[in-house]
Amino acid sequence: MDKIKITDHQLIAITTAFVCGVSTIIISSRVTTIARHDAWISAIGAMLFGLLIIWMNTYLGGLYPGKTYVEVIQLLLGKWIGGFIAACFIMMCFIGAPQFIWYVGDFFTTQYMQETSLYIINILFSSVVVIALLYGIETIARASEIFFYGIVIMFILSMLLVSPNIDINNILPVLERGITPVLRGSLPMLAFTVLPTIILNMVYPVNVKDIRNAKKSIFVGYMIGMSISFISVLMCNLVMGSTITASSRFPVFLLTKEINVGVIFTRLEALIVIVWLFTIFNNTVFYFHAGALGLAQLLKLKDYKSIVLPLGLIMSVFSGFVYKNVIYESKWDTEVWFPYIASFGLILPALLLIIFFIKKYIFKMDVYGK
Repeated sequence: MDKIKITDHQLIAITTAFVCGVSTIIISSRVTTIARHDAWISAIGAMLFGLLIIWMNTYLGGLYPGKTYVEVIQLLLGKWIGGFIAACFIMMCFIGAPQFIWYVGDFFTTQYMQETSLYIINILFSSVVVIALLYGIETIARASEIFFYGIVIMFILSMLLVSPNIDINNILPVLERGITPVLRGSLPMLAFTVLPTIILNMVYPVNVKDIRNAKKSIFVGYMIGMSISFISVLMCNLVMGSTITASSRFPVFLLTKEINVGVIFTRLEALIVIVWLFTIFNNTVFYFHAGALGLAQLLKLKDYKSIVLPLGLIMSVFSGFVYKNVIYESKWDTEVWFPYIASFGLILPALLLIIFFIKKYIFKMDVYGK
């Protein structure tokens, strides 16, 4: 299997892009629909709770420096139960990757190329993902490191240029509807930014040089990514208000249309589109990498790259009908995706840690598979 080592800075870049992936352009609407003008508080709550999730993921990975998440599942849960749960995790990855591709195709066919077939965009994007995986995790990590600077610079520039349109009254009064909507509003943020980070345990710690430094890198990348997500939610509400933000499918994209500095710097929404393409590409690659690598390990294959191309063909076709329509997509994202991803990103890691400590300290069993 692929034992390439990535640097700490590359891991920061990967984590940053992975965390803020979909949220860069979409998640503000989901959160604001529930929490209204208190959506920025929901984002803070998700960020704080996410620290616990990141600690749990990094701690679990640190217990097995040479194993991926799929291998840890099989080791702690046994051949049959562990194999079944690992297969479910792999299936989740193969469901998640086409969703991101669908988002890209849907965005471009509704905002820019209305007469272009969704499949054309999906196939092109899928091809880039497949090529990236065939080049390997080292190339992907280097690309993420380059993307990192572009993401941060263009995002900050976009937010600075739109800041003259801020109206503080758009987020007042605070907690007018109580704390319950705020807590509920944090669920979409957790579902799309925090809980999926368990997928990075297919890279960490197998492909890192030093686990202690890698843990710090993941936390740094997480905080940068969540800060970008938080600023996205906050700025959308400050500039456009909760009503427009909640009713828009791509609120951050709409937000950057408000950029108007003199007669030169106008209509710079392409900046945020580029940022979003970088981050959602990163998400798609690592979802697909986790699925392909996990399947190869489950089937005892020597190299996951041998199945990347056929899986990529399936992914590109599946991306065309993973969602029936926009209404179905919205219902899935708000009602189904959170419990689904929480099963693998919160409940399962917690269960694995409990089983680890029970086997090691109560039954004095060998939990390292030596």
